[in-house]
Amino acid sequence: MSKKQANLVCLIVAAIWGGGFIATDAALQTFDPFTVLMIRFMGASLVSIVVCLCSHVKVSKQALFRGSISGALMYLAFAFQTFGLAMTNTGQNAFLTAVNVVLVPYIVWLLWKKKPSKRQLGASVICLVGIACLSLSKGYFQFSFGDCLSLICALFFACHIISLEYATENSNSIAINAVQMSVAALLSIPFALSLETIPQNISMHAYMSCGYMIFVATFLAFQLQTLAQKYTDASSASVLLCTESLFANIFGFVLLHETKSPIMILGGLLIFFSVILTEYSGQFVLSKA
Repeated sequence: MSKKQANLVCLIVAAIWGGGFIATDAALQTFDPFTVLMIRFMGASLVSIVVCLCSHVKVSKQALFRGSISGALMYLAFAFQTFGLAMTNTGQNAFLTAVNVVLVPYIVWLLWKKKPSKRQLGASVICLVGIACLSLSKGYFQFSFGDCLSLICALFFACHIISLEYATENSNSIAINAVQMSVAALLSIPFALSLETIPQNISMHAYMSCGYMIFVATFLAFQLQTLAQKYTDASSASVLLCTESLFANIFGFVLLHETKSPIMILGGLLIFFSVILTEYSGQFVLSKA
C-alpha cells in the first residue's frame, strides 16, 4: 500500500466515524443510551475476540492490564458522547468531541511536564472562541447540558488517546483492541440492564443502525486505521482522521436536515481549525487506535 492509498483509507475511516454519529443518533430513537453502548461494545468485542483467536494472537498480562485501562477510558468517553448526543444535535456533538485533540497537550503537560508550544496555546484560544460561537448560535448564550457532556467526552477521549499510545508500545494492537472492547462491553452491561429496559418492538432501521455501529463504526474503522498507519506518518493520518466532525455535520445536514446558522458554522470551523493547528504543531500527534 502506498502512502497516498493509506491517506485515502484514513479519509474513509473519518467518513465512517462521521456516519457513526448519524447511526448512534438513529439508534437513540429506539434504545436508551446505556443500551446503545452495550449493543455497540458487546458486538464489537465479540468480533474483535474472533479476529484475535483466528490470528493466533496471545494476550499478555501487560496487554491485559494496559488494554483494560484503555477500555475503561474508552467506555467513559463514548458514554458521555452518547448521552451528549441524546441532548444536542450531531454537528455540535461532533465538533465538541473534536476538542480532544486540543486537550491532549495539556494532559501530557500535567503528567510529564512537557509544556505546550505557542501554536498549541493559540489553538486552545481559537477552540474556546469556536465553542463560544456554538453557544451563541441562537442569538444568546446557551451552553446546554448535552454540550457539557460532549466536552467531558472530549476529555476522556484525550485520556484514552494517551493511554492507548502507552498500551500499544510493546503489545500487539489486535490484542489491545480485543481487551479494550471487551472491558467496555463488560462495563456497559450492568448499567444497561439495571437502569434501562430493552424495548419490545425494534424496527429494522434500529437494527441497521446498530449493525453499522458494531461492524463498521467500531470494529472495521479501528482495524482500517491500524492498517493505514503502517504506511503513512502519524501527522498526515491524524489531520485526515479529525475530519470526522466535518463528515458528521455534512451527514447531519443531508440525512437529518439539521439547520446550520452562520454563527454555528463559524464556531464549527474555528474548532476544526484549532484541531488542525494542534496536529500540525508536530508534537503529541496521537491516533485513536
